[in-house]
Amino acid sequence: MDAGSALQDEVAVSVTRPSFQMPLEWSVATACSLARLAAAEPSRAAATVLGYSTPSVMDVGGASLRLRWHEAPAAPGARAATAAEVPLLAASGSIALALRRGTAGAAWLPAVAGVPGHHVDRAGQPRHGLLEVVVMARPTVKGGLTFLHEEALRAWAPEGAELELAPLRRLDDFHIDDGSGPWLRDRICITASQAEDFVAPQAREHGPASEDVDQLLSGSGLRREAVVRPPPSDEWDLARSGQLHRDCSL
Repeated sequence: MDAGSALQDEVAVSVTRPSFQMPLEWSVATACSLARLAAAEPSRAAATVLGYSTPSVMDVGGASLRLRWHEAPAAPGARAATAAEVPLLAASGSIALALRRGTAGAAWLPAVAGVPGHHVDRAGQPRHGLLEVVVMARPTVKGGLTFLHEEALRAWAPEGAELELAPLRRLDDFHIDDGSGPWLRDRICITASQAEDFVAPQAREHGPASEDVDQLLSGSGLRREAVVRPPPSDEWDLARSGQLHRDCSL
């Protein structure tokens, strides 16, 4: 099955309990507020799925989509957006955004991302046009949302698939990885908290009872599965099993 065909399928997403090491959890009001802002955002871009979680993200118990954005129409027949019109993607930073499958009428899913911009990678290679996205769309046992795990990301957005992005707010600078797990975990959690603060006024206005998880996921290509499964293995689990990517020796 090619990426385009896979995008027609609905992916079941299990409920989970965020781990102690990666305690990301948003209220439904926060998630839905970001999705509403995306629906009204005129500056959009297309992106291609390049891959999934980097070893550093996996080491802290997280999961992500690695994307390359490119200038594209926000809707059929619309003119292409320019880099000047999507500055949140053209420059480096930590951002709040939403994304959706490239199918007509698809619903938006809330997310945060790191955009390296002019910062090169460890090998000295440029990273213009790249971003790494944490998608906040997995239901939790408390009725909130945490990040989509690797299995769900791969099923929802196969490698090579086209997604649409709605960048919403620059939250902070793009920070260079210092090679430590705690640093990256804290950076992801801080960015997610900054996104909560960004939409807090709107979330309070709509209130906690006006929307639910199923409403957020409806039309997105995801559906809640009525089963509770563990979160991804975190730093402690990986270290105990000898699967940690970074060197933890003293």
